[in-house]
This record gives sequence, C-alpha cells and structure tokens, in this order.
Amino acid sequence: MMKKYVFTATGLMSLYLLNRFWWIPHSGGVLHRVLSCWFADFLAGGMMMVVLFAALRLANRPHPKPILCLTQALCCGLFWEYITPLYLPRSTSDPWDILAVLLGAACLLPPLYHSKR
Repeated sequence: MMKKYVFTATGLMSLYLLNRFWWIPHSGGVLHRVLSCWFADFLAGGMMMVVLFAALRLANRPHPKPILCLTQALCCGLFWEYITPLYLPRSTSDPWDILAVLLGAACLLPPLYHSKR
C-alpha cells in the first residue's frame, strides 16, 4: 500500500527537478515568476501531505480530518515565511508562498483520501 505514496512523492520530486533545472531557465515573463517564486512551495505543500499520510499509514493510524491537514500546511508555511528568515540570512519572507503551500496541500488531499487504503 505504500506504493501510492512512493509514486506520488517521486512524481512531486520529478516535477521539482524539472522545474528547477528546465522550466525556470527556459521560461520568461509571468510564467517565469510563477515557476521561480511559487511552484516549489506549491509542490512542498503537496509533499507535506504525502509524508503525513505515509507516516500515519506506517503507524497504522487513520487519516486526519482535512482541516487538520490544512492547519499543518498553514503552520509550516507561516514558520518558513516568518521564523526561518530570523535565523537564515539568505531567506526572505513572501506571504504568497503561504498560499502556494496551502494550495499544494489542498490539491493533494482529494487523491490521498479517495485512494484505497
């Protein structure tokens, strides 16, 4: 049953690498801005849900309610955008990144909930 999580995580990592090394360098304009500023955060939100669901599956625990999943994504986004810049000088804060993380998490929840356990 863990195959679906490995497959999904591999897909998300592949999209990240494709974005980082191919799409961003070969894009321009608004698309370049979206890909370079927010797409990685979108993928990170989805990856958080995959890791959460896989960890719960390994522990033989039930899936959490969607609102708890989105709350976790929100807390991670808030931490990355407002706490991380306090201790990592190269880090900057962008409130739109929080929305990207939430959207990524929200987009992965339906397939994770509706797949066979």
